[in-house]
Amino acid sequence: MMKSLDDGSRAASALFEIDWSEDFACRTNPPMFTAFLREQVPVLEYVDWKITAVRPGEVETVLPLNPNSTNQHFTHQAALIVLSADYSGGAALASLFLGWPVIGVHPVDSQKSVSMWLLKAEMKYVRPSTGDLTVKASVDSDRHERIQKRFLQGKPVIETITMQFMNGDELIAEGTCTYFARQSTALQTNGINNGKINSLYALKLTSSAEMIAGVRAQENGTLFSDPYAETMAGQHGVAVASRFCQRTPQLGPMVAARTRHLDELMHRFMQSGGRHIVNIGVGWDMRLFRLNPPEGTTFYELDFPSTLDERTVRLEKNNFKIPKGIARVPLPIDLRCMTLPDVLDGVVPKDEPILFVWEGMSMYFEEPDTLRILGEIKSMLTHSDSMLWFDLVDREPVVNPAAFPESIQNFMHGMQILGEPFVFGSDAPQELLEKAGLRCLDVVTSDVYFPETTDPLFSIYQFCTAAGAATETHHVPKAFRRPDLPHKVPTVPRGQVVVDNSQSSASTS
Repeated sequence: MMKSLDDGSRAASALFEIDWSEDFACRTNPPMFTAFLREQVPVLEYVDWKITAVRPGEVETVLPLNPNSTNQHFTHQAALIVLSADYSGGAALASLFLGWPVIGVHPVDSQKSVSMWLLKAEMKYVRPSTGDLTVKASVDSDRHERIQKRFLQGKPVIETITMQFMNGDELIAEGTCTYFARQSTALQTNGINNGKINSLYALKLTSSAEMIAGVRAQENGTLFSDPYAETMAGQHGVAVASRFCQRTPQLGPMVAARTRHLDELMHRFMQSGGRHIVNIGVGWDMRLFRLNPPEGTTFYELDFPSTLDERTVRLEKNNFKIPKGIARVPLPIDLRCMTLPDVLDGVVPKDEPILFVWEGMSMYFEEPDTLRILGEIKSMLTHSDSMLWFDLVDREPVVNPAAFPESIQNFMHGMQILGEPFVFGSDAPQELLEKAGLRCLDVVTSDVYFPETTDPLFSIYQFCTAAGAATETHHVPKAFRRPDLPHKVPTVPRGQVVVDNSQSSASTS
């Protein structure tokens, strides 16, 4: 039987920042590796699958013979044998990337991560499996260094791994699995004219929008109503939201609180005469449809080009009708390498009131980039009634979650498992805004919407409203000077969706 590090075996690579023993302790030891995979793939827990040994490029796993893993003949289901092969081979390949967490398996706390998936599996069955099934997966040792160097250069790794399936000393099957692996950041495209986008990266972008739409679909109407959310989320988004909310049940209320707070501000802005709304990272946001905007309002929708394309496809597919007199202006952008003025100058009239919305994004940018983006927004808030709304979290729970209560730790861990770790927060939003040349108008924590809660997580999530430098002493935008405006936001009622039943598709004027 293959031995793990307990037999004194050691392997290290000078190519990586840590050696094998360190990696084994924090990422690939069998109990930890098994726990990570079971958390992410519940069927592995259901059948009691486990990793029993790990060495560089080699993994041994066991699929027990039990009622949950067998068919009507009480032999292993062929599909579960393939499932076991998939995760055994994937673990063997992942073991070569010392110190690099695999997205969807390990917690990710930085930009450094591995994206992997199965390309092909081939199996040759010899006889039925009538006992605990041991799977031995290995990468040819002569290829280890080549694979590691290629990976560290940011190049794609495509590797075929051989496997044996045994009941004790009896051969049950032989097979191979071929995998794709690459640094996650290398999957990304920069800019908006990059040709074909990587399918996994495109899925990651749309999955984020789908998940938030799926979370909004769970709202019961207490804080807001979004009858479009479930349709826009689709089956995948609803499923992702349901699963993530099971792990972090506070996400639903947090999204509901931010949705309500922004709904109120946007409604006041429009009722005060504002007609230009810039949504940075629009995703599947449906305020254009559900907030009954006044005629003459223009929504500028900024996002990655692939996300905007998919948004348009879903709007047209579902015949969602843009309200009369309302303009929708999709504007592709990549905030990592493009500036907001590059995209908006000459498109958005800066001599009129503008509401900038930057929702659910600040926590994914490092502080210098956050300040840069805020500064770019500030440069466009030249009208005295223009405003910015954005959300952010406290800094300390991001940098040291272990010092906080369990609910905060679990939430941060959940974001890491999702592969979208928070990297930025601020304990002093007013100072942050002042650094960017902005003037803080209001900061509200999400717990104000849940006065009965004792969960500290809601108190670290903040909604900020800001304006540009005042042109007159203590000037306050009109949307903050209209106490006569109704507090409740009129929206499209739950269950009522505006669709275009004509032959034409949704307008994208």
